[in-house]
Amino acid sequence: MRSRTKAVSKRSEGERARLLAYVIIAALGMGLGYLAVLQFNDGRALMMGMSWYETWIVLAAGLGAMLALFLAGDRVGHHGPWTMLRAVSGLIWVSLVGAIIAGTLSLPLYGTMFAPFTLVVTLATSPVIAVIWAVHMLAVNVLMAIYRSERDSVFTPERMTLAEHPDSLSVRVRGHFG
Repeated sequence: MRSRTKAVSKRSEGERARLLAYVIIAALGMGLGYLAVLQFNDGRALMMGMSWYETWIVLAAGLGAMLALFLAGDRVGHHGPWTMLRAVSGLIWVSLVGAIIAGTLSLPLYGTMFAPFTLVVTLATSPVIAVIWAVHMLAVNVLMAIYRSERDSVFTPERMTLAEHPDSLSVRVRGHFG
């Protein structure tokens, strides 16, 4: 167990932020999947427990959310102009693609069609759930922005000293003329 905690502590801030973003999106997906299960059987899962299939729906929702965040690529976590518009469109994309993946995993074809519809109806009919969804998605966007800025900082010329800059004369001639 000790080696696992050392491995986690060796991760950079951006890697930990990305890991936390995946944990948050999986928890949000599983929570929305659980709400979908409750809607489908009129709350019977609260009283009698969930069946294996209903448990699979909840797990598929979490897995679908994580896969959608992975597939989102550069749609979330940006800085600069148009950031808010890109973030909102990217997070809506993540939500709908996550619902499509979760629906396909839980019930192919039928679930693929109705999972995004169920997500939109759930968010439209319950403002509290919509606010919870928005706050979680904002947190995911901020965490992915931390990861992206750390990853992109490796390739920026500001980190190089002036003598090491690729356009400097000393780097281009490598000491051959002076």
